Amino acid sequence: MRIALAGNPNCGKTTVFNRLTGSSQTVGNWPGVTVERKTGWCALGKIRAEIVDLPGVYSLAPYSPEERIAGAYLKSGQADFILNIVDAANPVRNLYLTSQLLQLGVPVIVVLNRMDAAEHKGYAYRTERLSQALGVPVVAVTAAKGVGFEELRRVCGQGAAAGLQPLAPRLDKDPGLDPEAAEADSRYRWAERVVAQACRRAPAKGCETTLKLDRVLTHRFWGIPLFFAILFLIFYLTFGPLGSLLESAQLLPALCQNADALLTGLGVSQWVRSLLVDGVLSGVGSVASFLPRILLLFALLSLLEDSGYMARVAFLMDAPMRRLGLSGRAFVPLLMGFGCTVPAVLGTRILEKEKDRRLTALILPFFSCSAKMPVYTLFATAFFPNAAAAVILGLYLFGVIMALLSALLFKNTVLSGEPEPFIMELPDYTVPGLRNLWLHVWQRLKDFLIKAGTMLLLASITLWLLQSLTPALAPAADASQSILAALGHWLAPVFSLCGFGSWQAAVALSAGLLAKENVVGALAILYPAGIAGAFTPAAAISFLIFVLLYPPCAGAMSVMRREMGKRRWMLLTVFYQLAAAWYCSAMFYQCASLISRYFFHQ
Repeated sequence: MRIALAGNPNCGKTTVFNRLTGSSQTVGNWPGVTVERKTGWCALGKIRAEIVDLPGVYSLAPYSPEERIAGAYLKSGQADFILNIVDAANPVRNLYLTSQLLQLGVPVIVVLNRMDAAEHKGYAYRTERLSQALGVPVVAVTAAKGVGFEELRRVCGQGAAAGLQPLAPRLDKDPGLDPEAAEADSRYRWAERVVAQACRRAPAKGCETTLKLDRVLTHRFWGIPLFFAILFLIFYLTFGPLGSLLESAQLLPALCQNADALLTGLGVSQWVRSLLVDGVLSGVGSVASFLPRILLLFALLSLLEDSGYMARVAFLMDAPMRRLGLSGRAFVPLLMGFGCTVPAVLGTRILEKEKDRRLTALILPFFSCSAKMPVYTLFATAFFPNAAAAVILGLYLFGVIMALLSALLFKNTVLSGEPEPFIMELPDYTVPGLRNLWLHVWQRLKDFLIKAGTMLLLASITLWLLQSLTPALAPAADASQSILAALGHWLAPVFSLCGFGSWQAAVALSAGLLAKENVVGALAILYPAGIAGAFTPAAAISFLIFVLLYPPCAGAMSVMRREMGKRRWMLLTVFYQLAAAWYCSAMFYQCASLISRYFFHQ
């Protein structure tokens, strides 16, 4: 049994999917979060059903990549029946898609979601009348709170067992309109008749709240400054007092010391003790110590996203982005880039024009992914403990500025042309649900645990071995005689103008090409006494600028190669970012050194 989930963007479709399947797919408050089919399994009585979550679409007309994906699947006959998720707080607009689904000849069950929001807007439904009007079963749920899902499973089980026959809607078309406009008009008039039969609307309970907030948060003059103020508050909480309470870095030295004592007491050889303590614990543990701050940051950003505010930010950023050649819809994958570059690149599929997809993918790596956060935190807290939040926010903003300037450069050279129009629904403000918040945080935690158990562990062991052996494969009396040092000395001169021309820094940056978390692990292994004495403050900022701008992890580059279609676009990204990273890093360090010498001699 295969069930397809279909509905408009922002109707709660993926939340329904997660409730039915027990999955933890990303839930967002704007179109484009789901850009491909996602599947899961659900028990419906004695029937085991495969649930397919399709991209959110307003229509089955193939005008966008999402509509092509959803329409092709629904028309293919692969689904035994369709769960049509309808936003009960906006029924007429949602029933437009329903009218098309009812004409496919595939059994349909309508799921009225967000009943709490509908009640808040004054809607009162009689589901039995709506079911009669549509000719299909109708179930009312509130997916965010898990309300109504026992009934939904029961109805789905009955429908799967008995089969459903949808009642195709009767459309009367206006002969005075062109065919497309006539069809749209007839579908909306049909939806209005259905809603009038099955729903009455009382005065709303506080609909003015959204309007009042929007007058301030989307103001043409202070809307964007308010957004940056909110971002600063989030970074202050993450890297200020609240983040310090969660910080567990001080536990790592004690853990390593106790582990070493325990292994010594058990008679474990010095070689194995060094591998486990200096290699595994120092490498992986140094990254894990920053995990609480990362989770806190994503929890705070998720609160903004689930509240509906981030959709407003996309609206605010549309005009300036279009001047730089970017579509307003590109804001969605760009924002996803703050989490991970891989899904962000995949998210560029929501852009219809190939030029827009390539331009967005080219600048995405400048948006700081969460894997860079441990590096930023390590240096900011070591060198600028009283201004860590400002330093890290400055890095994020500098990355955004570099991305936008790069977009302007590419727009006027290799990717010229006008961006596609931007139309986006602004959802009502809502109180974020704890379940969705937990899913966002758990996704980041799960990603880290997978990396820690595979890539980070392997990288830590490899780095430890390379710094423990000489090129002749004999035990190294000192790390400077190791294989790693030999490789690092070959690369180090490249970074001399940047202020960190040591072999250790060169090795750490090289390790970061596999995964950015490896930079922290490598520094922990190569600088066992800490980085405070290995960098000057200017060199520390220069190092962070290089980490910010140089190419993303190998996984992200692989996805970019596949999504951009041709290898030359991926190579352009690599060379451009390496050049930008080295130039900006060297310029900053040299200017900082010049200013320091001038004021010192004065």
